[in-house]
Amino acid sequence: MSRKSVSLVGLVLLCCHASLTEQRLQGIFKDPKEPIDERVKDLLGKMNLEEKVGQMTQIERKNASAEVLKSYFIGSVLSGGGSTPKVNATVKEWVDMVNGMQQASLSTRLGIPMIYGIDAVHGHNNVMNATIFPHNVGLGVTRDPQLLKEIGAATALEVRATGIPYAFAPCIA
Repeated sequence: MSRKSVSLVGLVLLCCHASLTEQRLQGIFKDPKEPIDERVKDLLGKMNLEEKVGQMTQIERKNASAEVLKSYFIGSVLSGGGSTPKVNATVKEWVDMVNGMQQASLSTRLGIPMIYGIDAVHGHNNVMNATIFPHNVGLGVTRDPQLLKEIGAATALEVRATGIPYAFAPCIA
């Protein structure tokens, strides 16, 4: 076998190894056709302890930054009462903030998205022009489950419009 042939075979083997390594990292966890249990098992097998701890951690928005999300593999961010991108934040400012945080999470080694949540117990009152409903005690005394269902649906629509998939709402005490 000539020196050229050996070099070519070596190059092909190196490319195959790189391709298999990439496939192993991607694994089945990103394949939506695979069963969920298998995807979860595959992903957990690829995660190190820091990534697992980070995924079980929810931090307040005030402490969240792209660097924190990437460094600590944070699984969830919460905007508690009054925690906004800025005073009188618009829908676009909310969307930009949430998308920026999501991009940081997706840029980690395994690309695991974070879950963003908001404390919207009486409407998405932290965004400009959103509907504000009575506090939980006022909702509870109505004794009207259908009304509360409609309030929950309206809040969900307004929260989702700001890019947030997870709302702590409505709250009935």
